[in-house]
Amino acid sequence: MKACGAENLPSVDWDRNSAWLQPAALATSLNAWLRHLALHGDHARAQPKALRFRLLSAPARHVTHARRGILKIPPGWAHADDVVNAWDQLQTLHPG
Repeated sequence: MKACGAENLPSVDWDRNSAWLQPAALATSLNAWLRHLALHGDHARAQPKALRFRLLSAPARHVTHARRGILKIPPGWAHADDVVNAWDQLQTLHPG
């Protein structure tokens, strides 16, 4: 939770902090599911900050062509293979 925003609560007000922590908890859950379903090896054990740097900040675009989703990644990006492998793993779970 600390790496997802729990160390910087926005207010001293309980309701505002509660509203802040709910998306932080959701981000933590999504991070855990991503690791469980799509990542292997070092990426599955990486800290959230490392995953944000390596995978989630990918300079990629999701486009639709002929009713198919295509992930476009610039050639030469350092972590392109990791993003493609995670994308393919998620696509095999739900190809529709």
